[in-house]
Amino acid sequence: MLLILAGCYDGVDAAIVDTDAAATGGAGPGGGAQGGDASTGGENEPLPEADRGSPGVRMLTQREYRNSVEDLLGVALPLGDIPREAMVEGHGHIASAQGIGLTETEQFYELGLSAAQTWAASARPGCEVNDRACAESLAADVLERAFRRPVGEEERARYLGLLDTPAAGESTRERLETLVAAALSSGHFLYRRELGGEAVVGRPGARWLDDYEIATRMSYLVWQSLPDDALLAAAEAGELADPAQRSAQLQRMLADPKAGRGQLGFAYDWLGAEGAATVADKNPEVLDGTTTALSDSVADSLARTTIEALTGGSFAGLLDTTTWWADVEVAAVVGADVEGEAQPIVLGPERAGLLMHPAVIAAHTKESGASPFTIGDFLAHNVLCQPLGSPLELPPFDASDDPDATLRERLEMLTEPPECQFCHQIIGPPGFAFLAFDPIGRHSEADGLGRPFDTTGTVPVGEDVISFESAADLSRQLATHPATARCLARRLFRWTYGYFESDAVESQVVDLEVAAVDTQTQVGAVLDALVTDDAFVQVLKGE
Repeated sequence: MLLILAGCYDGVDAAIVDTDAAATGGAGPGGGAQGGDASTGGENEPLPEADRGSPGVRMLTQREYRNSVEDLLGVALPLGDIPREAMVEGHGHIASAQGIGLTETEQFYELGLSAAQTWAASARPGCEVNDRACAESLAADVLERAFRRPVGEEERARYLGLLDTPAAGESTRERLETLVAAALSSGHFLYRRELGGEAVVGRPGARWLDDYEIATRMSYLVWQSLPDDALLAAAEAGELADPAQRSAQLQRMLADPKAGRGQLGFAYDWLGAEGAATVADKNPEVLDGTTTALSDSVADSLARTTIEALTGGSFAGLLDTTTWWADVEVAAVVGADVEGEAQPIVLGPERAGLLMHPAVIAAHTKESGASPFTIGDFLAHNVLCQPLGSPLELPPFDASDDPDATLRERLEMLTEPPECQFCHQIIGPPGFAFLAFDPIGRHSEADGLGRPFDTTGTVPVGEDVISFESAADLSRQLATHPATARCLARRLFRWTYGYFESDAVESQVVDLEVAAVDTQTQVGAVLDALVTDDAFVQVLKGE
C-alpha cells in the first residue's frame, strides 16, 4: 500500500513510502502526536488558556475539505467519510484544537485518491490524461488551485516528478491520480496558512497577511472553500490589502450560489447542529411512526431552509423565519400537509425559526424524554453567550417525591437551592419553553397524563428580562434582541479567526458587535464590516 505522508505547512510532503515500513505520520500544529492517532472528533472540552490564540495555520474542517475538493475537481465526497474536526466549547473552528495522526493521514490520502480517480475518468475534451504533456498541465493547475498560492519551480518539480515514478502507478493516468492524492493529503492543502509577514506598526505581535492569505481567509469565510480564479487574480494583482477591493470581492462572492453553502457552516455552528446528535440517534420509541428516510429529510430541510433564509437576509432571521422546506417525512413530524417533492411550508403558531426544527431539537435532546436543561444551556451559550458557572452535582431525581407534580415542577424544586439559581435562572425557563416538543421536534399541548405544558417564563437577557409564553414567543423576541446580535458577532469572530477572543482583540470584537446590532445582523452588512476591518488582513501571533 502506498501512502503520501502529509507534512506540516512548510514541510516536504511528496515522498512515497511503503506504509508497512513507515513509522511516522503527519501531525497538525495543534493536534495529534507524530506517528499516532489524533482525535479529530474529540469531546467538547475547554482549551487551556495558553492555547486560546492564533497558531498561524488552520486545518480545514470536514465541510471545508469536502467543498474544496468539489470545487477543485468537481467530485462530491460523502461528508461522513471525511475526518471530523474536534469541537471545543461548542466551536468547531478553534485552530489549536485540530490535528491529524497517521490514521487520519491515510484517510485523507485514500479520499484524495478516490476523488482523483473519479476526476481523471471524467471527459476532458482536447486533453488525454494518459498523455504526459496533458497530465503535467492538469497537475500544475491542480497544485496552484489546491495550495491557494503560486507554486515554486522546485516544489512543482517534486510533484511533477511523480509522473515519471513507476511506484506511483503503471500508467501516466495512475501516476497523475497519485500526484493529486498526494496534493490533497498534503499539509499545503489540509492547512490554511495565515502566517503573515511585515509587522503591523502599533500592534504588538501582529503581522500583515499577504494577498494570497487574505484571499484564502475570505474564501473560507464566505464559501467554506478555496478561492476562485477571480479572487486569486486579485491576490496576484496585490489588490486585497485595499478594504474597498475586499468589499467589492465580498459582494461578488455573496452573489455566487456557493455563498449559501458557505454560510451554512457558520449557521450550523451557531445553532449547535454541526457534528451533534441527529434524529437517527433517538430511541426506537421516539421514532415510532417514522421511516428510515426521516434523518436525511430533516438534514435536507435544515440545509435548504437555512440557505434560503440567509440569502439576502439576516443571521438572526434564522430565529423567526415563518417558513421551512419540508417533504412528506418532515411534514408528518411538524403536522403539515405536503404531497410530492419538498416544498416551502408555513409554520404553525407553535413554531418560529429554526430553534424548533427537528434537526436542532434533536441536536440538544437526549435519546428519549425531555431535556429542558440541555436546551436551556445551548441557548445560553450559543444564542446569548451567557457565562455560566460549573454545574453542581444534583441529588438523584426521584419521581416518587411528589407523584402529582409535573416534570417542570419537580425540576424547579430540585434546582431551587440558591447555589443552583445562578445558572438555572438562565437555563431553566428557556428550557421549559421547549417541553412541548419531543426529541425529534413533534409538538403536543399536554404531557402523557393530559396536563397542559407550562411553557411560560422569564429569563435575563443582557440588561433586560424577557417574559415569554412559549418557545416560539421566546425565539421571536431573541431574534430582535441586541444581546443575540452581539453574541452572534462574538461567535463569528471565533469562526473567522480560529481562536477565542482575548483582551488584545476585545475592541475588535466590540466593533463587530456594534455592526451586528446596527445592521440587525444582515448577512452582507455584517460580513462587510468584518472583511473591511484592518484586523481582517492581519494575524495576531502569540495570543
